[in-house]
Amino acid sequence: MVLQPKIPDSLDVLYSVAEFLEFNDTIKECTIQDDVLKDFTLDELVIAYSKIKNVTFESSNLPKSYFNDVIFENCDFTSTNFEKSTLKRVKFINCKFAGTLFTSSYLENVSFDNCLMLGAVFDGSSINSTEFSKSSLEQAILSNVTFKSVDFNSCNLQESNFSNSSMSGLDLRTCDISGIITYANDIKGVILTSQQSLSFIKLLGITIID
Repeated sequence: MVLQPKIPDSLDVLYSVAEFLEFNDTIKECTIQDDVLKDFTLDELVIAYSKIKNVTFESSNLPKSYFNDVIFENCDFTSTNFEKSTLKRVKFINCKFAGTLFTSSYLENVSFDNCLMLGAVFDGSSINSTEFSKSSLEQAILSNVTFKSVDFNSCNLQESNFSNSSMSGLDLRTCDISGIITYANDIKGVILTSQQSLSFIKLLGITIID
């Protein structure tokens, strides 16, 4: 079960997030809406106990960020770098992550709902108690990832790369796994439909002749 963000009922309104971050590195107990933070660079950005809606973070460089108890809705993180970041109790709704880097990051109690994640990179990350729901992770890089209590519900995983990631316990029955990339040692314990299992037959060196 994914824990939901804990956000106060009363939040301050933050205007012009780019100007605010020129002199601060922490956003706390705020609501931000209809703003742009594009091509921005800041190490160790902290966002906590906040709601963020319709904000563009496109092509920003934000490594080692820390997000705790945050809801992002309709936000654009295209080509944003979140390398070595930590996300705890964070919810993303209708967000864009095309080419977004979460390399070597830590995710716990995070939910991605109806998100576009074409080519998103999670290589080397630890993903715990997290849910991907009705999201497109086509060509996403999920290699060298440690999964624990992770759910993929009705997701597009076409040509996604799970190499060197144990898929034990992952239930992919509602997902499109066409062209998925992985190794034979990785698929032990994965849960599939009988039709989906045919995609992994070649990895096991099995030839079926009717």
